[in-house]
Amino acid sequence: MLTRYMLRTIGSSPLRSRLITSTSLLALNNSRSLMRSIPVRSYSSKETDKKKNDQPQSILTEDILAKAGFEDIDPKNHQAKEGEQENPTEEESNDGSQGEKTTRRSRRRAQTSKDIKRERAANLFYLFSFAGAIVGVGYLSRDWDNEKEQKSLEAENIDNGYTPQLMYERLTKRLSSLFTFFSEPAFEQLLPPPAPEAYRRPLTLVLTLDDLLVHSSWDTKHGWRTAKRPGLDYFLGYLSQYYEIVIFGSNYQVYSDKTVNKLDPYHAFISFALFKEACRYKDGKNIKDLSLLNRDLGKTIMIEVDETCASLQPENSIVLKPWEGKSDDDLIKLIPFLEYLATQPVKDVRPILSSFKDKSNIIEEFTERERLLRERWAKDNQHLLNQTGKPNAGNFLAQLFGVPSFNKEPKMPLDIIREHGQFQYQQMLKHLNENIQKFLEDDKKFTEQFGKTSINKLLTEERPSPEKIAEMQAEFKKKQEEEEAAAARSAATKA
Repeated sequence: MLTRYMLRTIGSSPLRSRLITSTSLLALNNSRSLMRSIPVRSYSSKETDKKKNDQPQSILTEDILAKAGFEDIDPKNHQAKEGEQENPTEEESNDGSQGEKTTRRSRRRAQTSKDIKRERAANLFYLFSFAGAIVGVGYLSRDWDNEKEQKSLEAENIDNGYTPQLMYERLTKRLSSLFTFFSEPAFEQLLPPPAPEAYRRPLTLVLTLDDLLVHSSWDTKHGWRTAKRPGLDYFLGYLSQYYEIVIFGSNYQVYSDKTVNKLDPYHAFISFALFKEACRYKDGKNIKDLSLLNRDLGKTIMIEVDETCASLQPENSIVLKPWEGKSDDDLIKLIPFLEYLATQPVKDVRPILSSFKDKSNIIEEFTERERLLRERWAKDNQHLLNQTGKPNAGNFLAQLFGVPSFNKEPKMPLDIIREHGQFQYQQMLKHLNENIQKFLEDDKKFTEQFGKTSINKLLTEERPSPEKIAEMQAEFKKKQEEEEAAAARSAATKA
């Protein structure tokens, strides 16, 4: 109360003006002395604080990072921070006086017993891995166990011994054999056993698909299109009476299977179809191994357009020029040679194929050989040709009784074979057209019956023998005849 009274007295007294004047002078002198002691700045502290506040601030302080186990891994920043700590500026000192000073020290995480165990386990793992690699390299570079191993790895030219070169060669051969799972065909026998002799065709014809039978092309207007080679239907149908036709494509089954089904929708001409999955992969190339077909190589012919695919059995192969999608008749011209080969008593086709100088032009060479053969036959049978058309008693009696004349121009055996082949082909087409629905139904029933057999059973159990296959076919045929007879009896009963 006394203080308030004194203030009111001073404010109302005439000494008020003098007191204010002396007080202001005292404050001015104090401010001047304070300005001399404080260094002059070109900016205000408010602006500095504002700039500091405007800079991005991390919510992860050094204390939090140290507790989490992070270290200051930048040595330059670390040294700079230490220098700033040793020589703090006047501003930092003032800031520190206000309670905002922070310590900048790199904190290292203390190594726990768990970390020590991890490092020890990692070191042991690296040590044992290195030792195992050395032992494995030494084991794989050892001498050959026997001649069978050396032959199976195709290393006949690599001898035993412990020179660096021989060890390296044995090592590479054995390492490459570990990856044969990805380069070998899916099965050791790509085809089932051949049919019994009574149902077996004389020879096996292996045909590649792309650029021999069909040609695929792509353009921006139509996309992918596949063209069928002229004369392909006649080629497959005519030769199917002499050959077991196997399509061996160079692409995967997912791409080529539909094409094969369209070439033979009734499964009447093509016996089997193989694809890229059945090829060997060697040196970056796909190779078709005929020895895995489960057929006699002496009676197997392969027609290819890529010489690399036929590199394992060149003596069985005919490598033609790739078809580019243009109209031609090379497939039709190839029929006479293949027909001649199948109708002759040939035990091995390889010597015959090797007799041609250039198998890529085998059509022209065989045409020339056939011309020479006809000339020789005409020369040897000139006496029969001279009697053609001359009147005799046999012709007179034949004309009298309306019997065909026996005095016709003699035909070359090759022409007789071709006429017989044409007749058989026409009869086969006629029979196919008349019974196509029945064949489709039988194929459906057989597929349903086959579907009851599991894939595991087919892969694990032994494949049936030719006699077993013939027996199954006879049972299936007998069952069909019984069903047809029962249907005929029921129809007769209703009538």
